[in-house]
Amino acid sequence: MNGPEAFPSELCAEHRAMETVLRRLAGIRADSGPGPDDDLRLLHALRELLDRHHTVEEEYLHPLVRRYLPAGGALADAAVHTHTTIRLLTDRALDRRLPPGERHHAIDTLLLVLRAHLRGEEDRLFPALRLRAPAEELRRCSRRVREAPPRNPPRPVWGLPPGTGAIAAVRDHLTGHDSGENGRSP
Repeated sequence: MNGPEAFPSELCAEHRAMETVLRRLAGIRADSGPGPDDDLRLLHALRELLDRHHTVEEEYLHPLVRRYLPAGGALADAAVHTHTTIRLLTDRALDRRLPPGERHHAIDTLLLVLRAHLRGEEDRLFPALRLRAPAEELRRCSRRVREAPPRNPPRPVWGLPPGTGAIAAVRDHLTGHDSGENGRSP
């Protein structure tokens, strides 16, 4: 199916990939407890999926939402806010400086917020767009999502002004804190 009824198959496929990681992460946590790096490995994989997915949604999906849905601007703004929250929760869950209880709480909160966000998009947002946006617009959006290049953007400190990441990196380096994977700051 390439018509509007298939929209947005590419984004839904990315949702399935994220849900697979979320299930594996929840499974590790439900077992006898994660190994020291199991949850971190999955969280890094999830963050990579999220980075591309959020960027693509913000570039291609949200303009359709703004244009064709009632209160579309507010819906797109709320989605961007949720994306920021998810990024912050992911960064917090990856913070090795947190005590285990706080990290577990951050992971649990991330699982809850991300699943609710994915469900909301698939149950309400995507069907509303299929009903209201012209078929050609939906096909164009799907094509753009499919053709979007893989992204490896620099890792900013989400929610902070530009340049703050560099300040945090210098601070962490000087204080000996590890704020990134493999001992590097983001």
